[in-house]
Amino acid sequence: MPSNRPRGRRPGGANTRAEIVDAALRLFSTEGYDKVSLRQIAREADVDPALVHHYFENKAELFTLAVIAVPVEDPSEAVQRILEAPRDQLGERAVDVVMATFERPGAGQRFIALLRAAMNSGAPTNPLSEFLAREILAKVADAQGHPDAARRGQLAMMLFIGYVMARDIMAFPALVKQRRTEMVTQLGKAMQAFLVDPW
Repeated sequence: MPSNRPRGRRPGGANTRAEIVDAALRLFSTEGYDKVSLRQIAREADVDPALVHHYFENKAELFTLAVIAVPVEDPSEAVQRILEAPRDQLGERAVDVVMATFERPGAGQRFIALLRAAMNSGAPTNPLSEFLAREILAKVADAQGHPDAARRGQLAMMLFIGYVMARDIMAFPALVKQRRTEMVTQLGKAMQAFLVDPW
């Protein structure tokens, strides 16, 4: 007797958007940001890929809702704000913009929690770090014409990871007491070398 069950992915329902976010969180947490595609997320949520595009403009938007779970500036707008600075100040502006992301309510705590989880579990990826490296920092380096922009973005992200670990996890007194303007200036010099200067 033929089945009346419809073929293909199930259509969207009242909870479809939340289910997509849940599926994205599972995949980002286990696979990292770079390796996960919107099509994989659709399969994980058991929905048609078109539904993912219906609710979310792109992977970056979905990531900010699934993993960061706090209002975060659109990465393309963050890149544009960095690139508006004079070329010799791009490093400092990049530090300022990315640190402003951490300073949004809930975002810093989320980032630190992901760092601790990666350290404790030995997880090979940190999806939030991958997200910032790829969607913001590497695009700034690419705008400078660097063919190794992806590598530069990852090296630049290393600065933030090291700084946040030293200040917020290891609580180095000098960094805990440091003024934000000093941090931006000092990290900005290294950031300039990673994102802008020729090698």
